[in-house]
Amino acid sequence: MEDTRPRRIPRLTRLGLSVGLVLVIAAALALLATAIGRSWVTSVALAIAVVGLIVIAQVIGNVGTNPQINGHYLEARTLIGRQSVDLTRVTGVRWDRSRGGTVWISVHDDITDLAITIPVPSAVEPVLTDALRAALARGVRLPPRVTDQFGLPPVPGAPRVGGSKLTILAEVVVGLVAFAVVLGLIVSF
Repeated sequence: MEDTRPRRIPRLTRLGLSVGLVLVIAAALALLATAIGRSWVTSVALAIAVVGLIVIAQVIGNVGTNPQINGHYLEARTLIGRQSVDLTRVTGVRWDRSRGGTVWISVHDDITDLAITIPVPSAVEPVLTDALRAALARGVRLPPRVTDQFGLPPVPGAPRVGGSKLTILAEVVVGLVAFAVVLGLIVSF
């Protein structure tokens, strides 16, 4: 029988998991390079590290697929399993558009967050809209793009896209590491 209780992994726990993944990847690559003793291993190792960083960024971002409603929780499948956000405790929403044009929103509660693509399934949209309306009533400042998407009244002075300091910090760190990897590849040739 499948466990249907909400599964909420805190942001800092996911960050710890990501750091652990980086350490495991780094150790494995170092062992591989030492065992083989070939210079091309460095280039392959760096390419694998970049892929690993992309996975880590997704774990930190808690990007989910197949969103659904379970009671008052928004749930989706992520790389680290099923994740839930308490829709009665929404503390913020971040709006983002990928380079490919996909629109994401990241719904934050007091413990965790969950990013899902827009448009959401028809079974999820009315419940999510009601939760966002309730968050507005509690004083949560939703970004204009989110209020437009869900037909809610605009909030004066709301942040343009919303956000979380941890998400922004993770994006900066991943960007700097990716830059360092590319610079290392350029210098090694």
